[in-house]
Amino acid sequence: MASPASWLTRKLFPFKVGKWMGLACFRSLVASSPNIRQKKLIQKLQEEKAFREEIKVFREKVEDFREEMWNFRGKIRVFQDQILDFWEEEKPFWEEEKAFWKDEKAFWEMEKAFREEEKAFWKKYRIFWKEDKAFWKEDTALWESDQNLLQEDKALWEEEKALWREEQALLVEEKALWEDKKSLWEEENALWEEEKAFWLEGGGHIAEEQILEDGHHNINGGPRSPVFFRGRA
Repeated sequence: MASPASWLTRKLFPFKVGKWMGLACFRSLVASSPNIRQKKLIQKLQEEKAFREEIKVFREKVEDFREEMWNFRGKIRVFQDQILDFWEEEKPFWEEEKAFWKDEKAFWEMEKAFREEEKAFWKKYRIFWKEDKAFWKEDTALWESDQNLLQEDKALWEEEKALWREEQALLVEEKALWEDKKSLWEEENALWEEEKAFWLEGGGHIAEEQILEDGHHNINGGPRSPVFFRGRA
């Protein structure tokens, strides 16, 4: 009779190998998905950090522009005061006016450059938030996919656990069968030892005489001595 290990191998090995190989491939896919998501998250956070630095620089430029604007307004007030105070001194006034218009021209050129930079900034701002929305949508889909994979993996583990319990029950059952077989072998060996002792003590001669006396039963197909025809099961 085959050993318990070989019997279980023939019964369970093909199915179990397929299961283990499937689980290994499945877990490799599950393990790769969070790595891709983590890399994308890190890259996204780095981009967001750089973008916020640009926002900070732009705000500083806005503050500088506002300061220049207030300085220019102060010059306007000074110029107006000069018009009132030095109306009679025409030459100094025109010199001051010339300097004022020069400052005004520089101011408007600076404002033009600022507006161009502001336009480029808001264009980049809209593109950023559009990509941000698409990113989080993809991230949500990956998260839901990961959850589904984890649920499937959990179901496979439960199935494997049930198979393991079934395997344990089969081992216990086969062990009991082996114990019964062992008991039968021990009983049979005891009978062989008893019969061997019987023949060694001369019981064989008595059995042969009994067979000769009952020969007509044997010829007619009757039963023979159970001692003479006993064999191993």
